[in-house]
Amino acid sequence: MIEVTRGDVVLVAFPFITRGEVERKRRPAVIVQADRYNKRRTAVIIAAITSTRAHQDLPCKVLVTKDSPAGRRARIRLDSVVDCQMLATIPREEIVRRLGAFPAETVQRIDLALQDALELTHSRP
Repeated sequence: MIEVTRGDVVLVAFPFITRGEVERKRRPAVIVQADRYNKRRTAVIIAAITSTRAHQDLPCKVLVTKDSPAGRRARIRLDSVVDCQMLATIPREEIVRRLGAFPAETVQRIDLALQDALELTHSRP
């Protein structure tokens, strides 16, 4: 099993629901939760990394260019967006390989995007 931590960029068969069926597409994703207290936990939570830059300015998305320091450390091949609205929980065994890792500053931007996507910053009555 591949050891991963929060902020690692990995290659996975990302699950999508299309026409009521689960389909998978091999793509990069970022680890947004990999239980640091229990390394044997069998699942991790990932956010999709996509080259589709539509709506890239939304607060739930993080733009990372391939030639930026973050893009080089993560080893992304194209200018990409971390889409914090596209989350999945997958078994660790589905991680094909670790590509790289985002620096702390990018992980902080992803945290803010996750807060927006999950509406954690909004108070409810």
